[in-house]
Amino acid sequence: MKKYFLVVLCTVLVFVVAGCSKKNQLVCTGESTEGGVKMKAEIVADFDSNDKLTDATVTYDLGSKEVADQYCSLFKLAEDKEKGVTIDCSGSKIIMKGYANVSDEDEEAVVGKTKEEFKKLVESDQGVTCK
Repeated sequence: MKKYFLVVLCTVLVFVVAGCSKKNQLVCTGESTEGGVKMKAEIVADFDSNDKLTDATVTYDLGSKEVADQYCSLFKLAEDKEKGVTIDCSGSKIIMKGYANVSDEDEEAVVGKTKEEFKKLVESDQGVTCK
């Protein structure tokens, strides 16, 4: 009986320590055509328990490896490993990790924005729809 109790107790503790809650994420998707190239975009944004943005990943699907290879070098210009912004090119996709840390001289990074602020920003600037 003691062994059974210990097994149940250990199982419960594993779930408590590991957590079994759903991730707090916002997924935004959209399509656009630029320079005759049709691209699909997906932004997956992660938020903490206070609905503050912690990180985001953007995946662009350009439809073909050849087109993605052409655009990859342009996207690599935005790479900033010191800030955690990395660009991976794989097949027809370009994946930007650390998107929440991307900023230029005129803008500040979006880390720390609330879910609603981030949603409003990307829906207006990026032409995507968030759910």
